[in-house]
Amino acid sequence: MQRFLPDDERARSAILLGGATLLTLVLCFAVFGGGVPAGIVFDGLVTGAVASLTTVGIVLLYRSIRVINFAQTAFGVFGSTTFFLFVRLTEVPFLLALVISILVSGAVGLAAGLVSIRFLKASRLVLTVVTIVTALFLVQFAPNIAKLPFFSDITALPQQEAAGGMPLTEYLPFSGFEFLIGDYPVAFGFAHVFVLEMVAIVLLIIGGVLRFTKVGVAVRALAENPERASLLGIAVPALVVGVFVVSGVLGGLTTVGTAMLTTPGAANNLSPAVLIVSLAAAVLARMERIPSAVIATILLSVLVRSFRYAYPEDTPLIAVFYLLVLGVGLLTQSKRSDRVEQAQVAWAAADEPRRVPAVLNGVPLVRGARLAVYGIGLFVIGIIPFVASIGFVNLASTIALSTIVVISLVVLTGWGGQVSLGQMGFSAVGAVVAAALTTTVGLTFWLAVPIATAVAAVVATVVGIPALRIKGLFLLPVSLAFAFSVENVFFDERYFGWLLPTKAIERPTLFFLDFADETSMYFLSVASLVAAMVAVGNMRRTRAGRILIALRENETNVQSFGVDIVRTKLLAFAISGALAGFSGAVFVHQQQGITASSYGVLQSFQIFNTAIIGGVGSVAGALLGTLYFQSLTYFLTAGLFQVFLNNGGTIIIILAFPGGFVSLVQMARDSLLRIVAQRNQIVVPSLFADYDVDALERREVPLDELSSDSGLAALPADQRWAMRSELYRGRGLSAAERFGQAARSVTEREAPEPEKNPLLGTAAAGARGV
Repeated sequence: MQRFLPDDERARSAILLGGATLLTLVLCFAVFGGGVPAGIVFDGLVTGAVASLTTVGIVLLYRSIRVINFAQTAFGVFGSTTFFLFVRLTEVPFLLALVISILVSGAVGLAAGLVSIRFLKASRLVLTVVTIVTALFLVQFAPNIAKLPFFSDITALPQQEAAGGMPLTEYLPFSGFEFLIGDYPVAFGFAHVFVLEMVAIVLLIIGGVLRFTKVGVAVRALAENPERASLLGIAVPALVVGVFVVSGVLGGLTTVGTAMLTTPGAANNLSPAVLIVSLAAAVLARMERIPSAVIATILLSVLVRSFRYAYPEDTPLIAVFYLLVLGVGLLTQSKRSDRVEQAQVAWAAADEPRRVPAVLNGVPLVRGARLAVYGIGLFVIGIIPFVASIGFVNLASTIALSTIVVISLVVLTGWGGQVSLGQMGFSAVGAVVAAALTTTVGLTFWLAVPIATAVAAVVATVVGIPALRIKGLFLLPVSLAFAFSVENVFFDERYFGWLLPTKAIERPTLFFLDFADETSMYFLSVASLVAAMVAVGNMRRTRAGRILIALRENETNVQSFGVDIVRTKLLAFAISGALAGFSGAVFVHQQQGITASSYGVLQSFQIFNTAIIGGVGSVAGALLGTLYFQSLTYFLTAGLFQVFLNNGGTIIIILAFPGGFVSLVQMARDSLLRIVAQRNQIVVPSLFADYDVDALERREVPLDELSSDSGLAALPADQRWAMRSELYRGRGLSAAERFGQAARSVTEREAPEPEKNPLLGTAAAGARGV
């Protein structure tokens, strides 16, 4: 298609946007349901205008620091909640409430910026995780604003209204102002006109600042090369914080506008539908062109609103529409070859923990410690079914199977360098296919699980194809849209009723073994986890595993050796999808049922965060991350306490240890190994990176505690020893005079022989008592 378009970028964009606008109008007025009312198109226009502010915030932050901000709408949750409380519980005027809510959103952006500048030199992966965790934290903590003393008791309101489920139309200015568009019977009012004017003014201000001021030039320089921008005198941290503040303001305007148009509850909900439309539009605009992103957002919103009106029963298909838009948008874009896109994702957080040095493996203490750790782990795993309740045993089985999904991200993200938010979607594919094969087709569990695993691998490969064309974090929106599609469509009987199981799912049997009881199923779940760990560990030692690591670090060098990059990346997608599908296939039989809520988008977010905080570069990191999050989820159940530890604690941990928990464990282990090496007089260069190897070999290493009855320690307290020195004798004399004086001192008198102390041995030779 690029061959038939003009070379000028602006002309090409104008033609594409004009064609897209014409196609949208044709679909709305002539195709969808034989034509939708003009009022529906206007409603989509207003909704798209509000969503375009979110799109601008995403593009602006990506252009600045090359990270996709998943907290863009969450930045405004505090502001919209404040706006709702002021309007309903106080006598504060509308404009003042609006200004305060925007200031609150800007303050949230400021706080996020101050936290994020700590990660500027970290990987884009870590910073992306920070945005995801920040979004979850803000949404969960926002309801506590109602507890501030200057708000009256919110419980005085009706329950539905207190939850944000009622419109604010009658509490806005000019509540009696209404108008109709065409034959559409629903009236529009002040909120629609105000939102359109607000969006137009904000977009003009942002466009003018970026186009005609030095700040816009600085933002573009920051996007190209932060280090060089700093050398040119640009205050990079201050500029980044400023961009976050603007993003916070845009998020506040978006959520406040949504609250005015619909309900406050819809504005404060972290639904993927609110974010996906902006992500899709931003991807279509290559995360760079703000005007194109704004127009794309409006067109997508108009299409979605018209489709929802014409086909209300097929609303779940909108999620598939977003997935198709993202996939086609990535496939039709030209490959990016500039160095910015080549280097936009750093993988410092994906480092694998070093193995114990081979020279120390034979040390009895090290060998004994390893055996002790394995023994304690096996003892704890084996004793759980016999000392814990049935509910806890079932929970332990669930945790073991969810860990396999986390391990799948080790292959895809830690080794392959591709990030995904759709792992629970692949797990859902494996679960549904396996359940259908055992309940509907009648296959045995031991055949259904491998088939479901293979199907999940194929689906993961297909999903990953669009993201291979463009480097960076662009798989995140695609995988998010896939997980959203699976949650909304895959479990809908109208579309996949032929595949969903229609009767109870029975647990497997094997010869004389019956896994119907919780204890047997627990051991099967643990065996599945061990099998996944062994498979991934063996893969890491193969040529394919080594190529994945090398490909993550430098694609150009790997390609120069004749390695097929696309095939290798697709292999990572296939293996990752297979692991997730295998987990889902076993999990659906362990639960003996299937529900869409077990495979939602939020669960995919949680899996992604678990892998990062544990250490996405190793299987051990997956185990540590799962242990941390599952402990918070099931054992620390206090609401506010869990919010701080589960989300705020995650940010603190990533701030202190970008490599995750596994890096902390490795530091502690290496400290102990250094002590072992010193005690055994073994030089291990990998443990002493800052020391000279030759100096280590020459250094005397004590084998025991210092003795108090020998050497210098045996001398009386009032006696000390000093070495004879001729260094300063004869100062002020010529060289010949000093030489003659020294010669005379030797011939005229004999130097007294120092008294030997048998306790000092050779260490006291040549010393004299003082």
